[in-house]
Amino acid sequence: MLTEAEVTVPEIAAITGHSYRSITSILERYLPRTKHLAEMAIEKLENSGRTDFANRLQTGASPKKTGDVK
Repeated sequence: MLTEAEVTVPEIAAITGHSYRSITSILERYLPRTKHLAEMAIEKLENSGRTDFANRLQTGASPKKTGDVK
């Protein structure tokens, strides 16, 4: 539930007291690969500043210039 609420591994460790390695092992074993998690990942990818160039290639939008006002 914490992962689906977008809680990070370090945050989970702070709550549970488990090591990062232990949390990763638990997640690998028990975390279902749900549609919700997949959709959250796609949304993050699409909205990441690092993917701005790829998004512009697909949409044909012009590049943003420094100082542009929205």
